[in-house]
Amino acid sequence: GEKDADLGDEMTVEAAEAVTSELEVQKDGSIVETLVEDFGKDYYTEDTLKNMILAEVAEFNGSHGEAQVSVGKLEQKNGEVTLQMVYPSAEIYSAYNTDEYNNKSLFCGTVAEADRAGFSLDVTLQDTKGEKTVGKEELLEMGEQYILISENPMLVKVAGKIQYVSSNVTVSGRSEARLSGEDGAGDKYYIVYK
Repeated sequence: GEKDADLGDEMTVEAAEAVTSELEVQKDGSIVETLVEDFGKDYYTEDTLKNMILAEVAEFNGSHGEAQVSVGKLEQKNGEVTLQMVYPSAEIYSAYNTDEYNNKSLFCGTVAEADRAGFSLDVTLQDTKGEKTVGKEELLEMGEQYILISENPMLVKVAGKIQYVSSNVTVSGRSEARLSGEDGAGDKYYIVYK
């Protein structure tokens, strides 16, 4: 009823800014991102929103050749919008989500590839139990293991077992971790998995 809606209002003021982002890295390297955005009020009709996003995707795809971004799902209910985006690779994810206002660069590949791409691997990572730490030398020896390097806080699922993470990452499952964002926006988040 009407009464219930009023009670929730105090709580939603802070949450209005909240966008929860969940990223799943598939075995083939493609990425599925699920964004849940709380609009509080229905600023957009679902169609307007859908058209806006599809136009953005079409424009991007038009200028990026064969690498196509697609919209998997778009639903709006109770003031919340759930959007699922599918990216063929981490490079395309980065390109789509990075402009003069945003930098959501993401790397996903082997440790050796990350090193070749010029990412700093001079970091200290800890194993999932928090018992053992590894540094640059040990990391480089794991050249064939996979590494995910993100600049943004989010929930991540990887296609493998998480081995090591940076201190700003909380492991919540065998292949799931939360990049928590407490260490300042300048820092990167690292997950090594195999």
